[in-house]
Amino acid sequence: MEGFKMHASKLTRPLFALALLALSFAVVPAQTQTSAAPSEQANDFSVLVTHLPDWENKVKEGVGHAASLPELQKAAGDRPALDALSFDGGAEAVTAKYGDALLVVVEFMTPQFAADNDASINGRIAQLRASGRPVPSEYKRVGNYAVFVFDAPDAATADRLISGVKYEKDVRWLGRNPHAEEIATRAYTRTMGSVIITTLITTALAILLCLCVGGIVGGAIFLRRRAQHTAQEIYSDAGGMLRLNLEDLNAPRVPATKLIGPSEE
Repeated sequence: MEGFKMHASKLTRPLFALALLALSFAVVPAQTQTSAAPSEQANDFSVLVTHLPDWENKVKEGVGHAASLPELQKAAGDRPALDALSFDGGAEAVTAKYGDALLVVVEFMTPQFAADNDASINGRIAQLRASGRPVPSEYKRVGNYAVFVFDAPDAATADRLISGVKYEKDVRWLGRNPHAEEIATRAYTRTMGSVIITTLITTALAILLCLCVGGIVGGAIFLRRRAQHTAQEIYSDAGGMLRLNLEDLNAPRVPATKLIGPSEE
């Protein structure tokens, strides 16, 4: 009986260790999911929000997001100018308060949608102004964005809010770029032109450097030899020295009458 108890206690220890190991593996993923959940929730907002002025603080204060006209009207309130908007093609909008002013940014997926909505919005604003109904403090198309400012205290505030909207365009070819050869040719021409100009400049500078060095060295040698020549004593045959004229070329001939004839024996 005692042997059986000892054997059972030996089996219990490994089982207990395995249970602890399994529990630790189960707790770690749960903690990871729990810690990751707040991060995902914190970043759970549209990329369009990051294009708002001072968007970090606005995220903390709360921004409105809409993917349809009823949602936008609910978030922005009774704004007749927004009735001209069309959310076809997957448009989305965000709203944010800046003091008393309300900023509304609507993003369209293509320039065509943006242009069509811009024409509709301008027509709607003209109708509202003609009928004496409320109009936005400022409206402007910024790229593919339609930017509205409502209830701004003055025009400067509205302009500042619109200029603070960051429109980041990204144009890409869905297939082969039809201008690829033209771009490559332009780049090659620009590169070769730069190489030729650089070569000419380098050659001219090398020639100029050689001329300068040669002039300096040659002038130094000339001045040195001139100084040495000036320091040397110049040779002169004057002063009672005897000159031999071996070739008898330069000496004057002596008249025959002055020559002593042969002696007579």
